[in-house]
Amino acid sequence: MVKYFIDSNVFFYAKIMDRKYGKKSASVVHALAGAKIEGVISSLILLELANALRKYGMADELESVLTSLPALRLDIQSVDSLDVKKAVELFNSYRISPYDCAHVAVMLREGIRNIISADDDFDRVKEVVRIDPLYEPDELWGFSD
Repeated sequence: MVKYFIDSNVFFYAKIMDRKYGKKSASVVHALAGAKIEGVISSLILLELANALRKYGMADELESVLTSLPALRLDIQSVDSLDVKKAVELFNSYRISPYDCAHVAVMLREGIRNIISADDDFDRVKEVVRIDPLYEPDELWGFSD
């Protein structure tokens, strides 16, 4: 089974049921919950999600959202000092968010090439392939019409 790194925006858009990305992001979350795809995140994803919820006025839901993520059977990887060093190298090459560079560093360490994300900054990183949940058929996530 292919492993996918899951960006924080997928969880956020699924939670708020974003007009553009909500339904497709929810499909990804359901695929994770049903073990139709294998998901990996870094520990930074948890903080990014918490911060996005806080900014969106959903601070009271932080605990329930973050404690529900283990039900998705995600592989949560820590970010270590070697990842930070690699993130700096990636930042110097691509000039995208240092957080995104840290995610890519973890992906490279774990041998993961595919990231599911609405963030098109990842398109600039030659080492990874971004899969935009909006443009992928539900069959990719193990669902059919």
